[in-house]
Amino acid sequence: MAFDDTPFERRSIIGGMRVRAADGTMLGYVAFIGQGHLYVRRSPFTRHWKEVPLEAVGRVLQGAVVLRADAGPLVPADRLHHGEILSATHPLAFLPGTSHA
Repeated sequence: MAFDDTPFERRSIIGGMRVRAADGTMLGYVAFIGQGHLYVRRSPFTRHWKEVPLEAVGRVLQGAVVLRADAGPLVPADRLHHGEILSATHPLAFLPGTSHA
């Protein structure tokens, strides 16, 4: 299932999942999910995080996030985001055309 097929796919991404390029190359692990970006670290012990827009996610598999082929390289994340408090509650997603109230 493609990431764009349903807004509920985002809820399937959790910290620690592997992040892979479209060709299967291991890029790192999910550090956390921001409002519009996925933050990735090369290993669980590194302090250097990178980011990729959520629109670059192609598929969410069991235990892995696969980026689209046209995703481009990961870019260094702003250090201000490294101290963000993590939460187990993700934003709710609504299907297009449904009432939000």
